Amino acid sequence: MRLILILFALTLVAALSGCIQPQSEPQVKQMTATAEWKPDGVVSPNEYARSMTLHGPVSNGYSGGILEISWKNDAENLYMALNGSGGGWISIGFEPSEWMKDADIIMGSVQDGHAIVLDEYCTGNYGPHENDTSLGGTYDIQQFGGSSSGRNTLIEFKRRMNTSDRFDKAFTLGQSISIIWAVANAPDEKAKHDAAKGEGILNLLGQTGSTPGAVGMAAPTASDVDGMRLIREEEKLSRDLYQSFYNNTSAAIFEDTARSEQSHMDAALMLLNKYGLQDPAKAEKGRFVNVSLQQTYDRLMVQGLRSENESLSAAAEYEEISIVDLEKQIKATDKPDVKTVYEGLLAGSQKHLRSYVRALQERGIQYSPQHLDPAEYERLIEPSESTNNVGT
Repeated sequence: MRLILILFALTLVAALSGCIQPQSEPQVKQMTATAEWKPDGVVSPNEYARSMTLHGPVSNGYSGGILEISWKNDAENLYMALNGSGGGWISIGFEPSEWMKDADIIMGSVQDGHAIVLDEYCTGNYGPHENDTSLGGTYDIQQFGGSSSGRNTLIEFKRRMNTSDRFDKAFTLGQSISIIWAVANAPDEKAKHDAAKGEGILNLLGQTGSTPGAVGMAAPTASDVDGMRLIREEEKLSRDLYQSFYNNTSAAIFEDTARSEQSHMDAALMLLNKYGLQDPAKAEKGRFVNVSLQQTYDRLMVQGLRSENESLSAAAEYEEISIVDLEKQIKATDKPDVKTVYEGLLAGSQKHLRSYVRALQERGIQYSPQHLDPAEYERLIEPSESTNNVGT
């Protein structure tokens, strides 16, 4: 009896502490935002219209962690809360072009009881990200606040949808925004994001500000099951392919993308585990259950091993295939958790495609789309001014 009481007490303390408890899958919530927004470091019931919890698994150099993003918007302003489990700083980056490059970054931490929120912009693939004011821009966070509890950091902020600062992304109603995120174990902004990182898609509210009703946790359909298995093997294919290309060429781009694809594989596996589905991914490199994927891998391997240029072209083509399949799966499912994972993977594939195409362009090679509609391809390769204001 005493042991039961102790366990109950520990559970109650955890529930009341406000800490995010580790989960094995993404969570998506949609509410009616009726409460007044206050930057007080507390996410109150119905203060936001949407939220999603994103997971960064334990991996090489990362201890693992999660970030819950809550938001609402109207035509003029975006309101957001970031609740991270690392205990240090937390950040979100809007619309990167490649990796971290060109991302409009908001970083926050709570130090000595005071919230600190930075308005930054990333100038390179892996940094540095500097204050907008240091680059000639302006500080455009209108209001902010935050709180910390144990290993949790929570910040809230408000900014205009269009700040007119060339180092801020301009948002529109109903826009789907590609994001990157990171969580650190230390509050110092110079500390590495050593807890977790990831990618995703954030969907802003449309003209009416309404949100669809919540989708229940029904069992996945046969189409959902097939889709989850397909995407898991597709992410393995990209990892195996890029690892082979790196071993053959020693080009850093393949090492980086292979590492990224491993995290994508982990995200796809979380879905399979959640629904108790068997993992189709074979341990053996370059071997797949899906016959079509096996044929694709074999074909691209033959092409890519001819030269480094052919490796880049093969990798670009595979990212096109991945984008097409992910877009199909996103349209086919009505399960918000599955859709959230797929949208994050889609954002990653789009960035990888840009990286490969630009690497080819630097070599004087013009890549032509093999699977994407030409108009969509151009939109992905050259983001519009509404999502990338720098230089305008």
